[in-house]
Amino acid sequence: MKRTETRERDFWNALFHPRSVAIVGASRDPQKWGFHLLLNVLKGGYAGRIYPVNPREKEILGVSVYPSVPRIPEPVDLAILVVPPADILTVIRDCGRNRTRFGIVITAGFGEVGPKGKTLQEEMVSLARSLGMRLMGPNCQGIVSTGGAALYAHMPPQFPPSGPVGVISQSGNLATSFITAGEAMGLGFSRIISSGNEADLETTDFLESLAADPQTKVILSYLEGLKDGRKFFARAKQVSREKPLLIVKAGQTEAGVRAAFSHTGALSGSDDLFDALLAQIGGIRAETIEEMVDVAAALISQPLPKGRRVGVVTLGGGWGVLAADYCAKAGLTVEELPRKMVKALDAILPPWWNRLNPVDMVAGYRKGDLITTLELLLKSDRFDGVLMLGLGWRTARGNILIADARNPKDGMASAGEDWIQEEKNIFAGVQEMGRKYGKPILLASDVIRHIPGLEESIRARRVAAYPSLSRAVRAYLGLVHRSERIKGFEDPRSRGGKR
Repeated sequence: MKRTETRERDFWNALFHPRSVAIVGASRDPQKWGFHLLLNVLKGGYAGRIYPVNPREKEILGVSVYPSVPRIPEPVDLAILVVPPADILTVIRDCGRNRTRFGIVITAGFGEVGPKGKTLQEEMVSLARSLGMRLMGPNCQGIVSTGGAALYAHMPPQFPPSGPVGVISQSGNLATSFITAGEAMGLGFSRIISSGNEADLETTDFLESLAADPQTKVILSYLEGLKDGRKFFARAKQVSREKPLLIVKAGQTEAGVRAAFSHTGALSGSDDLFDALLAQIGGIRAETIEEMVDVAAALISQPLPKGRRVGVVTLGGGWGVLAADYCAKAGLTVEELPRKMVKALDAILPPWWNRLNPVDMVAGYRKGDLITTLELLLKSDRFDGVLMLGLGWRTARGNILIADARNPKDGMASAGEDWIQEEKNIFAGVQEMGRKYGKPILLASDVIRHIPGLEESIRARRVAAYPSLSRAVRAYLGLVHRSERIKGFEDPRSRGGKR
């Protein structure tokens, strides 16, 4: 490894894999953040050395407390600063005496509150850099670093599992939302970074760290504004060549611009310009945190489609009608069925099936028909991927039959078990078809969680499953965008398609 790469790795390790953590402003009061930050670091299983700092305490949560940072018996890799703005310069000087490498300034009341706060923020950064220390924040929530670190150095009581998704958020509350939405979709996280006002280290810097992190496969970012747009887009272009980069940007309206400035002091530029530049660099724009997480779930589990042509298999006609509308509005092509495929489906589906794409299974398919239909779509050069709608209902009904069974003779329990086993086999077959043909298959159903083995398959990143049709369509579109961005990298003349 080159010497510069080694230095870069050591630099970020002090933040994401620190050997020691000091919590300056640790408290024994359960209503203060200094208490919760210490509690979360302990509860999360961090195995390094922990140094609470408070001149008025001797012990908190069973951990010995130090009166000041210089009294800590070793240089600290990471100091989490939960002190009032008036004390921040004194504390940073103390960190300098300790040779602390990184500081996370949790406290608010700096650049976001006006000129005096901005001046203090600038003094804080200047002092820290003069002492060889780098800062994250202020006005931030902290970080999560999994993958062996087990560092949950943030304010909320959330302990997301390790996984391939990295998050950079200029909002602490939205970092919380990323975790909540991600866990609902079975996602694990590599790093979650609440960057706050970005007085020193910025989103651009953290993009570079996530690009170099082997655990991170997809990068999600919430932006309110940029200090150096040129630097950001140059770095983001490099990053998005290596890993999918998804961004939610605030400040799309005049009201949003005002809110962003009052929140983190960020100046949000032209939304249309940002949109155009993001497409040029290969990034993907999302409208909501939920959409971003849904696309991430598809990206880490499904192959990319070669184009926008999608086949739809549905267990109910209404779902298919809406799917056709949603896909068309999203810019996906609901391709007509080839004549040979219609003839093949005539042999296995009821005489009254619709003979269209979406293929309506008419809720009465025989065993094996659903997988046969799916395979016909996947084998065809006419379709780049498939949306499958309605799985989970057989298991839901089967569970009801088993629960309502009066006695073995009524056959309800055995019928319910048969339905559950059938759906289990169908689900296994769907996964096998995905592996066999290398095309994305996205599942959507109101009762998706009833599918036997779904949670295990999600953890193993074999499937992408959504509780609503609209979410599945938007996730599929995200796969298309990533595929088109990659083609754009290969062909400079390509603009990557429309959003």
